[in-house]
Amino acid sequence: MKKFRTLDEFEEEYFRKHPEEIDDYLTEIFQEYAEDNDYGTLLASLRVVVRVREINEIAILRDSTDNFCDSKLDIPQTAEVPTNYDD
Repeated sequence: MKKFRTLDEFEEEYFRKHPEEIDDYLTEIFQEYAEDNDYGTLLASLRVVVRVREINEIAILRDSTDNFCDSKLDIPQTAEVPTNYDD
């Protein structure tokens, strides 16, 4: 029987190959959350990003002779958490 990948597995692989697209993805998922308030979908998407970021950071650490607190590990603060004041 053929085993299919889950959507999370597919997204993780995609973002490992295209890490430059993560910031735009974060912006998009927060915009969607602002529109539909689907907390479960937001958390699922954030879990994917966290797993990909951790893997990338571990790879940077392994290949780096710099200190652990090197600025390469700083996660950019590009996405803001939307607030819904209409509730």
